[in-house]
Amino acid sequence: MDERLKRNIGAITSEEQAILSKKTVFIAGCGGLGGFVAEMLSRIGIGKLVLCDFDEFCDSNYNRQVFCIGRTMGKNKAEGIAELFREDNRCEVTAYAERITPLNAHLLIEGCDVVVDALDNMRARYDLQLACKRAGIPMVTGGVSHWHGHVSTIFPGDDTLKKIFGNAREEVKPSVVCFAAGVIGCNQAAEAVKVLLGRPGLRGRLLIVDLNGMMARVLPLAAPPKKVLRVNSAQSAQNRSRRRRRRHNSEVSDTVIIETDT
Repeated sequence: MDERLKRNIGAITSEEQAILSKKTVFIAGCGGLGGFVAEMLSRIGIGKLVLCDFDEFCDSNYNRQVFCIGRTMGKNKAEGIAELFREDNRCEVTAYAERITPLNAHLLIEGCDVVVDALDNMRARYDLQLACKRAGIPMVTGGVSHWHGHVSTIFPGDDTLKKIFGNAREEVKPSVVCFAAGVIGCNQAAEAVKVLLGRPGLRGRLLIVDLNGMMARVLPLAAPPKKVLRVNSAQSAQNRSRRRRRRHNSEVSDTVIIETDT
């Protein structure tokens, strides 16, 4: 076993480590979320990563994108990360400097065992979910905004994006603090690993994390949300928290955060 992976054993078994070494994960979007996902999956011992992002690193990415450093500035994000991973001999890696569309989504994910959605474009998310459904590949989706974020795991045919976003078809690009991107990206990586190892995860459920209010909730996703919540300030989050605490313990919230950014 690679000496760099020995401290994984105990948290996962040697057999599970061997399984991960044979798996391929597709990461759609290599910015705030996708960068953290790639970092974590490469360190857990995933055998191959397929990275996809059409954008280039620039100064405005610095506050939240872990691979936005001097040597990658101006480079395509997927290709820049792939270059770093190859130099570090982390894992096999393939990079695509492409936008995800209905025409190429199924080709990009071919041969992958799980897909991680770290996108900031609603249309591309749905294109990816449909491609995963047709290919029979699970998808881990996530979004981040301000100090908040969400994660869920989608199995083929679940139509989870509709249950999360309702009829929303556009996404805004809000401010994002780096640790929010880190927490959500790490949760997405953990979900991807659980899918690969057959462990129970967030299928049919939505994890919502609020780092400002230090709260995390897991909500069932039985139907599209009745109300869409846009989080714009710490005070609004605190007000919602107080209102929720006054409700009966058995009541389940039907609001979700839709603002995302990579």
